[in-house]
Amino acid sequence: MYSDTNNYLLRESRRPKGYTLIEVLVAMLIFTAMLMLAGVALNQGLAQYHGLVEKGLNFWNYAKNIWIDKSFNSATDYYVYTRSDGWFPYFKGGPDGVSYVSLVPFAGELPVVVWIRSEDEEGGKYSLVYYETPVYTKTYEEIDRDYVFGDYRQGKSFKLLEGVEGIEFSFYGYDFTRRVYQWYSSFDGNKMKALPSLVKISYNRGSGGGDIVVSINVNSLAKRLYSVDYPR
Repeated sequence: MYSDTNNYLLRESRRPKGYTLIEVLVAMLIFTAMLMLAGVALNQGLAQYHGLVEKGLNFWNYAKNIWIDKSFNSATDYYVYTRSDGWFPYFKGGPDGVSYVSLVPFAGELPVVVWIRSEDEEGGKYSLVYYETPVYTKTYEEIDRDYVFGDYRQGKSFKLLEGVEGIEFSFYGYDFTRRVYQWYSSFDGNKMKALPSLVKISYNRGSGGGDIVVSINVNSLAKRLYSVDYPR
């Protein structure tokens, strides 16, 4: 009896240990199915991610238009003084850009000087870039110096447009000589003694183009008397 038991244990110990072919095939099928499910989940996740990114970019493009409209709407009569022109609200606009003082900054809480400039890109394209720096109590000469030496580029900035073929500014305001409202290719506060009522930014892209039209809501014809009422 003892011998039979030993022989049985010996035979059992000599049997090859490992997985059967069926077990291996089942494991491979399970592993393959897991890989397929993981790939499907990854593709769905990437599709959702790209969709969210596209929506986010579209929202930012829409938000930029809202923001620039808000910035112009909050333009203020920041009066500066020069010996030749007396007191006048700061505003400088030309065919390739505009500068004004706004009470609603893109970053921070202080009033800012805003520069919106048309800038060259590679391949003959243009971008429209928004810059701002705190105005504090800067004089006309100090603001002008910031532009001449490019110091305004040190402030916060973002691109409103990019990859366009042409950008042009125009300004709608009151002509005190003719006593009519009209469009101007340039508009300076030191000459007009007021801010424009509308600013239009026209751009070309491919076969089409568009306009960004924003309003300034602080105008009053009585502002031309500021230098008379408040002589330096």
